[in-house]
Formats: sequence, structure tokens, C-alpha cells
Amino acid sequence: MERIEKVWFEDNHIWIQTETGKKYHQPLEAFPTLLDATDKQRKNFYLWEDNQSIRWDEIDEDIHISNFFETYTVNYDNPVNNLLSRFPWLNLAAFAEMAGMHKSKLDRFRYGVWTPSQETLNTIRETIIKAGKEMCAAML
Repeated sequence: MERIEKVWFEDNHIWIQTETGKKYHQPLEAFPTLLDATDKQRKNFYLWEDNQSIRWDEIDEDIHISNFFETYTVNYDNPVNNLLSRFPWLNLAAFAEMAGMHKSKLDRFRYGVWTPSQETLNTIRETIIKAGKEMCAAML
């Protein structure tokens, strides 16, 4: 397997160059923890697993070189983003926890990088309903 030689960020993408000179990149939306990180946090990484993985201790993120061999595309026009964009004030980390998933997983659905199953989409819809009921109950 190829080994990572260089890592950098450019145009809202993470780039790697391998020891063979090949360059690969992915949109930061594919790795929401990196998307949410500061430039300083993004630059604070090290290579491990014989230079096949990138590790960010401060933000608890790991990316294996194999994640660069598949092409991830971003599609904001998707059911999850269409639902969640109606509530821009919503704390997505708390909402994801309420839905029983990590925020980075919810973000991957939101950015259209992953496609949720019908069951997951139903869970997100049910969580919106649950949150609405809890907010209404707080008014009583």
C-alpha cells in the first residue's frame, strides 16, 4: 500500500501526496470534524501506521489513506439538509446526540457525502418532532 508523504489543505479540501508522487484529495465535508476545525487545529497532525494514517489528537480524528481512493462528492440538495436547513438555530451536536448518532455522521448525511437509509431518515424526522414537542411542553 502507498504511504503518505505530505498533507495539506487547499480550496476546502484535504490533499495528500504519496511517496510515489500521486496526489489525492477529498472535500472537507467528507470529514466534518476537520471542516469544523480551525486552521491551526488542522495543521496539528502527525502520520502513523507506517505513514498510512493521519492523526489529529486535539480534535480526535484519524484518516486512513484508503479514504482517499474513493471519490466523495458533496450534495447540499438532499433530504437531510433540506430538513435541517429549516432550523438554522438548531444545535446540531445536541440534535445528533438526541437522534443517537455522532455529529460527524449527521453532518455527512447533511452534506450529502453519505446517503441515509430510510430508517435513518425516519429517525432524523422523528427527532425533529420530538424536539418540537419538548419545546412546546416547555411553554406550558
